[in-house]
Amino acid sequence: MVWRSSRKVEEGEIHMSEFEEIVEKARSVVEPLVDEYIILANVKSEAMIKLAHGEISVVQSWKDLNLNMYIAKSERIGIYTINVKRLEDDIKKAVSDLEKVEKSPFYAPLPKPSGSSSEEVDPKIKEAVESGDLSFVIEDLELKDVGDAAGMISLSLSNEYLLSSSGARYTSSITKFNGYIRVFKGNSSGQWSWTSTKYNISAAKNAIGMAKELAEECSKLPRTRFEPGTYRVLLGPMIVGNLMEEVASAASAGMVVFGMSFFTGRKPGDTVASENLTLKDVPLNRELPGFRTYDQEGVGTKDKHIIEKGVFRGFLHNSKTAKLLGGETTGNAGWIMPQAFNLEIGKGDLKNDEIFEALRNGYFLTNNWYTRFQNYLEGTFSTVTRDAAFKVEGGKPVACVERVRIADSLPRILKSVEGLTKERWPIEWWEVTIPTLTPYMLLSEVRLTVPQ
Repeated sequence: MVWRSSRKVEEGEIHMSEFEEIVEKARSVVEPLVDEYIILANVKSEAMIKLAHGEISVVQSWKDLNLNMYIAKSERIGIYTINVKRLEDDIKKAVSDLEKVEKSPFYAPLPKPSGSSSEEVDPKIKEAVESGDLSFVIEDLELKDVGDAAGMISLSLSNEYLLSSSGARYTSSITKFNGYIRVFKGNSSGQWSWTSTKYNISAAKNAIGMAKELAEECSKLPRTRFEPGTYRVLLGPMIVGNLMEEVASAASAGMVVFGMSFFTGRKPGDTVASENLTLKDVPLNRELPGFRTYDQEGVGTKDKHIIEKGVFRGFLHNSKTAKLLGGETTGNAGWIMPQAFNLEIGKGDLKNDEIFEALRNGYFLTNNWYTRFQNYLEGTFSTVTRDAAFKVEGGKPVACVERVRIADSLPRILKSVEGLTKERWPIEWWEVTIPTLTPYMLLSEVRLTVPQ
């Protein structure tokens, strides 16, 4: 077993006691030079375990400071990353550069702040990332006995400070425990993920168990040739999380402004999906690591429907898209693009032991990557499966197939939702960057092809 433990310490490392001092110094420099500003500073302490070939290959921890700044002057706007060691020079250069650009058609005055500070910190995670000692995680998850597996387990503590010329002054502290495990059995593999603001050891163990189960079940079945066509399809939570994140992205008003949303032309009240589908942005869900009580403009967040029982409920806005498209900010500001913070897909009526019976004949796909769009306005996309993919006949898995490409459109997928499971899983990994609570999803028809 290869074991490497490290802690990134750079010259002039920033300690938490200096955090507020840095932000205040940035404010004192920028305030006389611009009309408006937002300073967003974040100190993130993270500890990570990596698995490769069934062994713990890396254990490391580090701390990073990021200082970002939004500035506006004479309706010119700019977003900059500031080097703390060159704070005053970087800010003055940013303002000088800003004066050379054209007035922005996206400019809107900063909204009145309405958020609040928040904290969701698990003491066990906090202690682990500050000490760099992850021995208890290795022991709790029995990682030395996980078998032939690869993956990543991460614990982190993020401390954020937002200060703006409009009067926002908020802090947030949040912990996160997440990861993914990919288990190999012969020529088969299975993968699962988890995420939480707490040290949720049961969710992590469940993910390992699900990955093992998928790999083992696929390894027991014969391999069969896949024929392209349109099929009934059961999607696992890993794929559902990926596709619903793309749906939430299309609901960002910024994607409409840039001509990249298949919701373009839609209005609240339009039917865009099967009545079985409900999709919400839930920034106030304290169990998901996207939890936050203010957005990047200092506006208070709120839980909201994107799609409710198949009906589109509206776009996600910041102040700029609200001005351009008409409406009000929904508390979803990124500075560049409105965004969802946590996603929740409504649960259905299916029990886990009923999913194959409900599928009857078709394919059960468990994981994917390389989701790419051919046409954003039409929502046409493709994505390639990885890990276990099952052929189901008569309500039972009868074979495993090699990689399959889903080649369809999100509008068609949304309208094909036939059923969802009661149980849901909190997912976050490379292909699901927004923490998402998601069930299995049964689709009545999906176009499947063979990857080239």
